[in-house]
Amino acid sequence: MKKLILLLAICTLAATAFAQQQVINQGKSQFLLIIRFKADFQPPSNEAVKANIKKWQDYMAGLAKSGTLVSGYRPVSGGITISGPGKTLKSDPYISDGEVVSSVLVINAADMEAAKAVADKCPVFEFGGSIEVRPVMNTAGQ
Repeated sequence: MKKLILLLAICTLAATAFAQQQVINQGKSQFLLIIRFKADFQPPSNEAVKANIKKWQDYMAGLAKSGTLVSGYRPVSGGITISGPGKTLKSDPYISDGEVVSSVLVINAADMEAAKAVADKCPVFEFGGSIEVRPVMNTAGQ
């Protein structure tokens, strides 16, 4: 019986925290945009890169101005990967299917379709990149 009461209390607290987060975000949810790029990408020209950078600047500025952007991070090219129970160390970032994480954005959106619409406008697709869109829940309890 005590376990049941404890479980119900935990569920109630979690539901309350989630509801409060929804109020904070004015009815919007947060989504993670995991932006990946080909690890072996070679740009077609310096001009193409400059044009793409300008599109990125405009894209990010638009997200910030509209209040859609919560935060954004771009890892540097180096890093390490630690794997498995033996904590095997590899002196490179994790690469899957030839792609490496290029950037991570947290955005506000009404739902998955709205988040997808934000992702669809990203300039990463011009050079063959990809974006994974995932809903997130704030577990830090703001």
